[in-house]
Amino acid sequence: MAGEKMEIKSSTPSGVSDDAKLWSALNYVFPILMLIVVYLVEDKKKDKFILFHAWQSTLLAIAAWVVAMIITVVTLGFGGLCTPLLILVFLYFAYRAYKGEKFMLPVVGEMAQKQVK
Repeated sequence: MAGEKMEIKSSTPSGVSDDAKLWSALNYVFPILMLIVVYLVEDKKKDKFILFHAWQSTLLAIAAWVVAMIITVVTLGFGGLCTPLLILVFLYFAYRAYKGEKFMLPVVGEMAQKQVK
């Protein structure tokens, strides 16, 4: 249907440590950098919760950057004014990760899940 709302799949896993929640939230604040750091720190690389959020945030950041650049070029720069809204979206996802939620975004979540397995 045309009026259907797209839902983000979400679950709250039990037993997620505060450290894993913090690392997962930081993935949305510094997406690409944190993916690299997660792979450099041995015990974080083994944590599937952290690794999932690292991949999801990085893939989302790349997709958002590409879309933002296209919109900015098409609108002759005016689309760049909406870029601060992306920061709020990423901060919201960081908040959800800090609460311990493992939420899968429609396309990038599935891709991130494949990287973790």
